[in-house]
Amino acid sequence: MNTILRRSVLAVAASATLGGAFAVTATPATAAGNPDKVAEASSWLQEELLKLQPGTADGGIYTDKPGYHNTRAANGPTDYSVLDDNDQGGPSDKAAAYDWTFSEATNIAEYSSRLLASGQDPDDPRLDGWREFFGQADSDNEVEGWDFRKDEAASSDPSHLWHIHLSEDRDKVTSFENKEALLSVLRGETVDQWRLNK
Repeated sequence: MNTILRRSVLAVAASATLGGAFAVTATPATAAGNPDKVAEASSWLQEELLKLQPGTADGGIYTDKPGYHNTRAANGPTDYSVLDDNDQGGPSDKAAAYDWTFSEATNIAEYSSRLLASGQDPDDPRLDGWREFFGQADSDNEVEGWDFRKDEAASSDPSHLWHIHLSEDRDKVTSFENKEALLSVLRGETVDQWRLNK
């Protein structure tokens, strides 16, 4: 069973056991068993996310399945995560997606709303090095998201009601600066504050 599916099954079982609320631990999953497929900057980002919101968990970076959670080299030539110029650069052997798991829906909405607002703001360049995000930005049962490259709304499966998924342009996977820009959005900083701190 792959990592994401296993975590989904465990979360649903825990939710049922705890009457709808589930707890997560901060056990690092980022490079579990595959550290060679995760860039140093990517591991650093996952650590920073856990510091930003205590009580959240590292949902992982690399997973052997199609898309950004896998490496460019392991994806087929027609997979959407390897087609654009932004995904032709960077190391071919590193994953470029991040899962950040939440235990309380109120926290996920705060961070998802910030990502959505930044993506929708044409004057905010901080997420220009990212492909997409999925998460829960409000209290409904629909997954919100944004395709930063196409500047349009996006959505995904219901597991994103309790975890945020982020896909990074593959040519930025080793960039700490690109990840700092994302963290600025998640912290709730303005574009001017981010520019002053660069």
